[in-house]
Amino acid sequence: MEDTRSTLLVRLADRADQEAWQVFDQLYRPMIVGYARTRGVDSADADDIAQQCIESVIKHIGDYHHQHIGSFKAWLRSIAENKIKDLFRRRRELQADSAVWDEHRDPNPGPEQVWERHWLMEHLRYCVEKVRPDIADHTYWAFYYTVVENRPAKETAERLSITVNQVYVAKFRVLERIRASLSELTGMDIAGRIT
Repeated sequence: MEDTRSTLLVRLADRADQEAWQVFDQLYRPMIVGYARTRGVDSADADDIAQQCIESVIKHIGDYHHQHIGSFKAWLRSIAENKIKDLFRRRRELQADSAVWDEHRDPNPGPEQVWERHWLMEHLRYCVEKVRPDIADHTYWAFYYTVVENRPAKETAERLSITVNQVYVAKFRVLERIRASLSELTGMDIAGRIT
């Protein structure tokens, strides 16, 4: 078994060896998906992580040197683990972006805070309207429901008949467009900091 895997790894160094890549995909894709699922990743994201891992192996297999039994397994697991961590980090960043909008809803603001809030919110409103024509409807509404109306991603996904992951991706994409537009317009980020 180890010889077969060693041979397979050598063959993978040749990106044109479609048979070797097909065997690799059939063997390791389900393993990566299963691992991601046990780590709390939903089915769609687990499939994405498996694809990202395979792309990473394709890109870096030439640099990989089979040094001892089990080293490929550890290498592939570290790639998968990093992709899973990246996914969870992106989700935390998206949740933090939503929290920034919530910060501007202070129930007892002073005059300076009222001004700052209106200043920022009007610029944000302008930027949303500016980027809106270039955004697909389902993407915009995923953003609107989760950020502006502060609805849970799961509820938004059900309402739009998309996955929760698609909600997060849509939200991220719209926020990135707004962030770029706001920075271009004011030189500030969504939190009102100078960029």
